[in-house]
Amino acid sequence: MVARTRQLLILLGIAFIIGFLTPRPGRATTGLATLYTGLAEINGPYRVEMRVDPPVSMPGQQIMLTVEIVNQLKATGTPELRLLLPAGVHLGQGGLPTGATVNMQTNGLNWLPVVPANGGHVSFELPLRVETADVPHPEQEITAVLRYDQVELTTSIPIWIGIPPQIEQITIPVQVAVGQPVQLDAQIGGSGPFARRWRLGDGREVDVDRPEIVYGSVGFYEIELEVSNPLTTVSRRQQIAVVPHPAAQFTLEDVTPGIGQPVQFISRSGGQPPLVYQWDFGDGVLSGEANPIHTFEAAGTFLVHLTLENAYGQSEAFLPVTVGLPPEVQMSLPPGGRAGEPVVLMATGDETVVAYRWDFGDGRFLEGQQVSHVYNRAGDFYVIVQAENEFGRSEIGQWLHIDPGILRLYLPLLVNGVGTAVTTIAPGREDDSFAASLPPVELTEPFSLKPIDVPPDSSPAEQLFLYINEARRQFNLPPLNHVFELSRAAQQHTDDMAAFAYTAHLGADGSYPAERLLRYRYPYGYAGEATAWGFQYPWQAVEFWINSPAHRRILLNQYATDVGVGFTQDFSAPNVWYWTAEFGNRLGSPLSPVIRLQEPAADTEAYFTDVIVYRWNWPLELADGQVFVVYLQGNGPEVAVGRVAVPELETRYGLQTAVHEFLSHAGTYTWQVRLEDALGNTLAESERRTILLGPDPAIPTPTPEVTPTAVPTIVPTQTPTPTPQPTIVPTQPPVPPPPVLITATPVPSP
Repeated sequence: MVARTRQLLILLGIAFIIGFLTPRPGRATTGLATLYTGLAEINGPYRVEMRVDPPVSMPGQQIMLTVEIVNQLKATGTPELRLLLPAGVHLGQGGLPTGATVNMQTNGLNWLPVVPANGGHVSFELPLRVETADVPHPEQEITAVLRYDQVELTTSIPIWIGIPPQIEQITIPVQVAVGQPVQLDAQIGGSGPFARRWRLGDGREVDVDRPEIVYGSVGFYEIELEVSNPLTTVSRRQQIAVVPHPAAQFTLEDVTPGIGQPVQFISRSGGQPPLVYQWDFGDGVLSGEANPIHTFEAAGTFLVHLTLENAYGQSEAFLPVTVGLPPEVQMSLPPGGRAGEPVVLMATGDETVVAYRWDFGDGRFLEGQQVSHVYNRAGDFYVIVQAENEFGRSEIGQWLHIDPGILRLYLPLLVNGVGTAVTTIAPGREDDSFAASLPPVELTEPFSLKPIDVPPDSSPAEQLFLYINEARRQFNLPPLNHVFELSRAAQQHTDDMAAFAYTAHLGADGSYPAERLLRYRYPYGYAGEATAWGFQYPWQAVEFWINSPAHRRILLNQYATDVGVGFTQDFSAPNVWYWTAEFGNRLGSPLSPVIRLQEPAADTEAYFTDVIVYRWNWPLELADGQVFVVYLQGNGPEVAVGRVAVPELETRYGLQTAVHEFLSHAGTYTWQVRLEDALGNTLAESERRTILLGPDPAIPTPTPEVTPTAVPTIVPTQTPTPTPQPTIVPTQPPVPPPPVLITATPVPSP
């Protein structure tokens, strides 16, 4: 048996040296290449068809761009077509079509063709030269912008410009035991996306990135990895030896078990059967099972020992296991509360607590050590708080009594109709949907709202809520639910108007109403915002809204289901009294959060030496580890110029930096903001905006030093006249006008 083992080990020593790369004949990867069709079109009075052949390429290759415009009007037309090329693609050798000019700054082409009427068409073919590739970001676009009669339409062709895949290293062990799980992995370079195919040498193939496999027979197996991207396919091979000798290895289902918790131990061992297992859990308990379940009865660190034996030998594995106690937790509740008003609850625990989870007894849950919750109805609720540490969970509960509040006046909610989702705001644009595309509600005579009986201890905001529902009652509409999240958004905006002395729907931080709903976690559709100022009493504000056509259709929207209210009184503010109502629709979808750029505006010009201020909006709070990164990109790789994790004001973030500290020369750049996690993964990204950075004329161009040379005759030369540099005047980004929203300047009645 010793001779047999020695002979096997000699063979293994030879086999382990063999690991080699097999370059396969380059071939296009059909599955990934078909993601890029090379086709795009614009439909309308002028139909534009655009083709790129091939849509997948690499530096040094030439691609052909074909553009055709068809005029479907009854008159000859002269549309304008603007083509924008990626940074690494430039015009090749070839004549331009009639009416075309090249824009070197934007790396594009402007074409003003004359297109005959009634289906007449013009077209051209233009060779393009692929010079460089953005290796980590190979997916690029060729964009066409068609303009005619004050109409602008855009389309893009996705293209792929990258380099072939490279298998830098296959990470597999040179030897495993038969029956032992083994993880296959590899380091891949080149441009993605990648597709991996593993051939295991025993007839099996798997198409996953990091497969875990088991060999059932002893022997040598040649593992081949084939990596494809849209351009081509490469492969690499490496041998692995599967031996009969035992190899002990194990893990456990929960690496931080608590006292009294059953723990599943999982063997990841291998070797030629039959195998004999011997477990020692370090607390005096033994087991002979392959995958035993064990319960530790005391806290501490135990060294778990596995011994594995078969006819070829013995193997051992050790793993320390720390057993702990779940945390201690206490809760603090108020003696009671009122329906419709926030109730603050507090939990305390020991230093091991990592999370608190609350069950409020009304079907809603929240996380946090201190939380605020609003009960929509009166009654007794059993509140449970659960504390968690790495060893387990502990929970306690307590009854909380909620008295009737102003919600006792509510009628059952009746929903008549289907909610409509609010569309995503296009980055960098105002959004007309805040004006709420609702049918108008006509009045036959001016609306008059008289004061009603309200609870004597109700706040002005609560009274505003009651008057909104009273107005709806008079128009035979169901009452709205009071929602705490909406009221937080309304109160924030009301305070904001008073503090910053303005009256608008666009917040001081540049936020839109629907974005504020996202910030305060209202999970349904946006249904409008109404603001008023200068009215001392809530019924005056509601009466004004009903008599205003734009506000009236918001308050009397039959599909609205929820409302939140806010009121601020500030005698140092210009209008003293400020009111806001935020409306929601539970059958609608919330706005999708986007990184919305504020400044600098697109095509802003500045000196290369200027300090540039970047600002943008993001409605959600950042989680731990999340950060905004501002990138600049010219003709070369993009450069990160700064990171921001704290907002300047509410939803507005900003970064001020001198670009010449990161860039080597003036030119045309694009800037973009990305939200990244702690690992650098992109969670969201903004549009790209162009910024033109010109040379600073105040900085003289350095004159090269001339070393004098002895010559027989020194002839003085005329000093060349310096060429005047063009003066680039930085443009200030325009301040975006407030959206066309539901707003008016109320004039209070005396």
